[in-house]
Amino acid sequence: MTINRNFAVLGLAVLVVAGCNMQDTTTPVPQPDSLIMGRIAAVRESAGKDVWEVDVNEGLPEAMQGAMQRESKPVPVLDKDVKVRIRVTADTVCVAGERASGLDDFRVGQEVAVNPVPGTTAMVGTKLLLADAAEMYLFSVYQMRFLPRSLQAIPADAFTRDDPKLVNSAGLEVTPLPAAGGTTVYFAAGLFPGVPASGKDAPPVGAVRPGMRDATGALAPWAVGGYRPYRTSWENGAWTQPQPVEFPGLAPDLNARLTWIEGGETACLVEVMQPSGVRGLYSSQRPDAKASWAALVKVDVPGGPSVGDAQRFGRQLKALVWTVYDQGSSDLWLSTEGKPGQPLEPRINTMGPEYAPRVGPNNRLYFCRADRQLLFAGGVVQEVRLPGAQRRPLLEAAPSADGKLLFFRVPRYAVGSMDWDLAVAPLAGTNVGEPVLLDGWKPE
Repeated sequence: MTINRNFAVLGLAVLVVAGCNMQDTTTPVPQPDSLIMGRIAAVRESAGKDVWEVDVNEGLPEAMQGAMQRESKPVPVLDKDVKVRIRVTADTVCVAGERASGLDDFRVGQEVAVNPVPGTTAMVGTKLLLADAAEMYLFSVYQMRFLPRSLQAIPADAFTRDDPKLVNSAGLEVTPLPAAGGTTVYFAAGLFPGVPASGKDAPPVGAVRPGMRDATGALAPWAVGGYRPYRTSWENGAWTQPQPVEFPGLAPDLNARLTWIEGGETACLVEVMQPSGVRGLYSSQRPDAKASWAALVKVDVPGGPSVGDAQRFGRQLKALVWTVYDQGSSDLWLSTEGKPGQPLEPRINTMGPEYAPRVGPNNRLYFCRADRQLLFAGGVVQEVRLPGAQRRPLLEAAPSADGKLLFFRVPRYAVGSMDWDLAVAPLAGTNVGEPVLLDGWKPE
């Protein structure tokens, strides 16, 4: 059946019965681009390249029927003759567990939820609904992710990834930056606000790391819902506990993250965000990799009042690429050899938001546009993909200095939210290998 996932538990379209001026609230009507739910009846490869057809018997999943009955809501009676034919392409994100995988992980008879590509939903006659899939979820995963209040109980281990000795947690980890050939990684981390239950406040979600508490033991203003930079390194066969990267005089209500680190770890660029959301670009230096960082110094670049997410590159580090934020969107700007900065060309900057510029060997530019990781190389913009027949999302890709490794973040489909974890994969030219979560990766 069709459903709008923005509703807390279930939203049903209602049919106005002709001639009666009445509404039958138990008869759902297919709505364009609404979520489709049902049970897989068949899967077959289509004549088109990298396209599969999935037949779905439309219907309300059993778990949702139980949720509606518990809330004393009418359970729809569906026309069992209505069939849905879904096209799964190489651009579809298939989620059958905590991580995106592929269509091979789905089986006939399983209940699914399909989010169509906008504009592709079409009714053929009265018995066949066609749509292309943007996302295809095993329904149990979809329910956990988008409809947690329909669950009878949230799994006890849903928020238990809280070990501060590890890099990844149930909290926030973003913006990985490799150094020392990938044996050192800088990243930004914070806590997510807890989800209140039964009228009681819930503790923040994630790992309470060193530096997140003030002198009184209370969480710092930035810690919950914000982020600050951390550093971990591979030593004695294990990753060290992430430690805070601290800058003198940084106010406790400001968010900060490193967006570039010099190879010897003696210079860096830092994006600082005010409580108002305005961002600024700053730099810091230190005499050696074990010394403390100096106070942040403002880096003046053109583009507007809100700038950041920058990287220096080139043989003498005289080139700078950065992000200009404006009214909910963003573009990339470039300055070389001390010349005034200007926006990058239209192949890179579009109507969508571009951000996270990272320059690798041969001046290959990795950057993000909306929810896609892209690469500009050889005059061509292409999508960066992980192995598999269907798309597996990744963001904020940053190559190692030798171009042999790619660090990035990948989504985890958690209870009520999208969590992101840091990962690494081998890189051969523009081809990315199978990712490994950073805590489980061992540098060669």
